[in-house]
Amino acid sequence: MKKITIVFILLLSMLSGCSNQVGGNDFFKHIEQLEQSLDASNWNKITNQAEALEEIFVSNKWKIQLLGDEGEYEGLHESINNLIAAAKEKDSTSTRLGLATVKSILGEIYSL
Repeated sequence: MKKITIVFILLLSMLSGCSNQVGGNDFFKHIEQLEQSLDASNWNKITNQAEALEEIFVSNKWKIQLLGDEGEYEGLHESINNLIAAAKEKDSTSTRLGLATVKSILGEIYSL
């Protein structure tokens, strides 16, 4: 009876751990905030948030490397850098495009 209980508890803990997106919520919440700042055209805030997005990427890079392939996480890093450059240039079209690209790549990485 004890073995069955232990196995059940282990399975339950493993399955409950599968529902969490490893670091994904940080990215998606930050992207939402960036979209709101972009709607308000607050370029200083947009630039700061884009740079903070890169910091989130750097701190979660090892998780992204485990979840995605090399092309995805390198493309994500490149897209974040393009987003920062567009924000510094105050180019709303390129910033929206860069943000959509980042969101799309993250969606692919965290789709499992």
